[in-house]
Amino acid sequence: MVCSAAVLSSSLALSLLRHSSSPSQSFVLSPFSLNSALSIVHDGANGNTQKELTNLLLNGCTPADVTNHYSSLTLSLPSNNDTGVSFKSANRFYVDNSISLKNEYQKHVEEKYKVKVQGLKLGNKVDAAKEMNTFVDEATNGMIRDFIKANGISDEAKSILINAIHFLGTWKNSFDKKKTTKGNFHGAKGDKEVEFMNNNAHFNISHTEIGVTLVLPYENEVFRFFLVMPAEERNLENLRSELTGEKLQSILKNTHSRKVELSLPKFSLSSDLDGVKVLQKLGVNNIFDNTADFTKVRISDTPLKVSKIQHKAVVEVDEKGTVAAAATSIEMVFKSAVINNKVIINRPFLFGILNKDDILFIGQFA
Repeated sequence: MVCSAAVLSSSLALSLLRHSSSPSQSFVLSPFSLNSALSIVHDGANGNTQKELTNLLLNGCTPADVTNHYSSLTLSLPSNNDTGVSFKSANRFYVDNSISLKNEYQKHVEEKYKVKVQGLKLGNKVDAAKEMNTFVDEATNGMIRDFIKANGISDEAKSILINAIHFLGTWKNSFDKKKTTKGNFHGAKGDKEVEFMNNNAHFNISHTEIGVTLVLPYENEVFRFFLVMPAEERNLENLRSELTGEKLQSILKNTHSRKVELSLPKFSLSSDLDGVKVLQKLGVNNIFDNTADFTKVRISDTPLKVSKIQHKAVVEVDEKGTVAAAATSIEMVFKSAVINNKVIINRPFLFGILNKDDILFIGQFA
């Protein structure tokens, strides 16, 4: 079969959002950060342990497809803001001084995912947390601080893998701050006053039975911000249950450039999720129990299993553009409608940040 990575990863992004939040709350997460960390773990797994992760990350595809997809995303990211977009992704594999990674696995993740492996005394929890938080702080340009809590490190922790990302995108069509006004947003929990950014420019837009879809390009148009606001007779819960990866990709591809008088909320969000609970809801269990097979990872007869997965994401949308960051840690232990050119985004909507067709961040403003 042909592995349609963009559709499959979009489906996963929507599933992650559904299983980590309720339709009535504003929420954001980074499928890119979470999946990047999981793909590194995936490449160290065997048998059913790897199969569950393969089916999660790219359902129906091969382990090699997973490696190639997530590796190519990591290796293709722009590292500077010369083109109006900066997107940095850093992977750090902290390994307790009592164990060593297999040379073959270490070389693989260094080459494919730019992983830096670092020895650390994980038993010295305060110093270990300080070291890891310094890494996350620097990698996210200070947007995520104190990500790792010293008392959250397990006594049995043998390795902690962290992916940290930072995104900075400048709008191709920026919003004039002088035109920002206050108005009512008809949120899931009632009306609230928010700041609306206003612009009259060309944007890609479509009106369908689902609702209004808008795509706002950054200066580097490979990266785009999208939003889908359900039609008035629908709500965010309907949208979340009806939307599939295939439908989302189709909607985005069928938007067309049109002069739009746009009013868009200015907002910032910060969210946390427990990756273990979310992945178990999505059918991943083997990596967490004593039958987990990570024999590719380390030199020892004592098996490893995943004990914790922590994820945090933040996003800020304003007149200049978008700033977003996320961090993921994985701890291992032994064992159609009438077209209207005036669009006011004043009801709950789903949003995301795209790199070509791949969803880097996804969320909802409710």
